[in-house]
Amino acid sequence: MSDLPPSEPSAEIERLRLRLDEQGALVRRTHAAVTALAESVAGLVAAQRRRERGVNLNSFIAYLLFTVLLGGGFLMLYKTRSGELLDARDRAIEERDGHRGRAAELQAEIASRDQAAEQALAYYDLLRQDRRPEAIARFGEVQQARLTPVERALFTEGETAARAEIVDAGYLAGLDAFRARDLARAITELERALAYEQEGPRAAQMRYYLGVAQHRVGRHEDAARQLELAIAGRVDQVGGGDARYYLAAALEALGRIDEARAAYDKFASAQPESQLAVAARRKSAMLAHAPSTTN
Repeated sequence: MSDLPPSEPSAEIERLRLRLDEQGALVRRTHAAVTALAESVAGLVAAQRRRERGVNLNSFIAYLLFTVLLGGGFLMLYKTRSGELLDARDRAIEERDGHRGRAAELQAEIASRDQAAEQALAYYDLLRQDRRPEAIARFGEVQQARLTPVERALFTEGETAARAEIVDAGYLAGLDAFRARDLARAITELERALAYEQEGPRAAQMRYYLGVAQHRVGRHEDAARQLELAIAGRVDQVGGGDARYYLAAALEALGRIDEARAAYDKFASAQPESQLAVAARRKSAMLAHAPSTTN
């Protein structure tokens, strides 16, 4: 039992109750403070999180901008460098193609020179072996080759000499045959010679003898053509003064009376002292009474 008087327990209980109330109030205040503190902490945490999110967003944006700028820089550098490399590549390809083209040209030139050298050697062999007809026939071909000036001059001289030798031989053989009255051989030799020389005084002489020979063997059409060419080549100035008489005779044989009579008259007028002038006048007079013909 307590030594306190009966009234004291009640006072003590009251005190305890008051203390409990105070303690409860303190607890409530503490709870409110804790709640407020928690709310403050929560607010601070939320604010901190917002700041962190802002910082993170800013950092991301900064990182993104940095990446874009860095990528753009690299892209510009790449484009610049790649452009230079592409230009260098194009120049290299162009130079390569140019070198290839030049190499092809050089190879073609070498091949052309080799071919020309072979042609020149073969043609020289023809001249050296006196194969004149072949040398003359192939002269145009070898002239198209890439000859040196010396080769071209040598071959031109050789071809001219070969042609002259053939013409000389044919002309002399034909003339000898004509004088020997071997008219078939004379015609053959003279035609062969004329194949290599168709212009000039000597050609006119060959045509004169060929025309006379053809007339004598009855080839009057050929004779008339050769004698006309001989007269056009002024054969009368180099020993063929009676060419027009034989032309008139060939025309007469062909029945071209008017032309023949005109040729007889012209011959008699141009060569009045010729032994054939009297015959020409007589034939012209005879033809004056023959029926007139035209071609």
